Amino acid sequence: MPRWAVAAVALLAVLNLLGALGGGLVRLGSLPAGEHGPTGALAVAAHGAVMMAGFFGSLIALERAVALRRGLWVPALAALGGLLAWGGGWWRPAEVLWAVSAAGLVGLYAWAGWRRAMSLPLAVEASGAVALLAGTLGFAFGHIDLARLGWSAFLVLTIAGERRELTRLVRLPRWSAQAFLIGWAALALAVALAAFGATGVAMPLWWLALGALALWLLRFDVATKQWRAKGWAGHTAICLSVGYVWLLLAAGLGLAGQPVAWHGLWLGFVMAMVFGHAPIMLPALAGWRPEPTRWALLPLGVLGASLALRAVAAPGGWAAGLAVAGAGHALAFVLFGAVMVRAVRRGH
Repeated sequence: MPRWAVAAVALLAVLNLLGALGGGLVRLGSLPAGEHGPTGALAVAAHGAVMMAGFFGSLIALERAVALRRGLWVPALAALGGLLAWGGGWWRPAEVLWAVSAAGLVGLYAWAGWRRAMSLPLAVEASGAVALLAGTLGFAFGHIDLARLGWSAFLVLTIAGERRELTRLVRLPRWSAQAFLIGWAALALAVALAAFGATGVAMPLWWLALGALALWLLRFDVATKQWRAKGWAGHTAICLSVGYVWLLLAAGLGLAGQPVAWHGLWLGFVMAMVFGHAPIMLPALAGWRPEPTRWALLPLGVLGASLALRAVAAPGGWAAGLAVAGAGHALAFVLFGAVMVRAVRRGH
């Protein structure tokens, strides 16, 4: 697979991230609204969909395509769909591209299972791709609850499958394996219930299952026992452990009916996973080998502090607090990018 093609798709994914962040910052009042581009009305309306289906859809599919050495068109379509949505407001074409890309990701997992033997972790990740497709179709047909649950399940199940794969290196109690299966089934059932309109049952089940998954990961993931490891291994362990705490907090907020729970899940949990895995993914995707640095934890701290401020400001509608929180989110991403660039340059 040509390195330049992988880099081009990665660049498209980053553009999706920038567009989604711009729209989100305008919604929080951190940036003034513009007429066009990342701060225009289209970007504001599309920022959630672009972040989920455009950025994460392309990022995760890109990792799969590189690992399998095929299907680069899958992440490319997801990224192009995001650009169509926030750049030009071409929603229907974007939704078609997202749906085809999601179906393609399901196909990549099916191919991997056929060629390399299906395993539990791979099946969990594949179910995440199915959830991505369900969420995308839900968004296309105006079923926002299904879109939110489907896209979130895509991220959660992808992460859970990858972490379950690593726990195969250690001996687990039999009941822990059964508990994981129950949690997986509960998450899938929540998405299915939402698809049939039973959101009143789906949402509590969703948050309960996430809370159970957080406890499982905190107890059994090998990362929670590697805090003091040197280099990127320790960095990843800290990021993942902090992310699991955010997942547990998000579950509690969700059960309490607090809308900020969703951003606790997306920014607290998912982005901690991104920060933790980026130093590992860069060598695989681009051949870059960043040099370990303690500064890599700074963005995680800034993101956590700004998210905590958002959790305080959101219930009462504290506009100034939300604006500062949004600026903190953006600062965390900028810092992370700067730290990674410096680490890559020092590693070569």
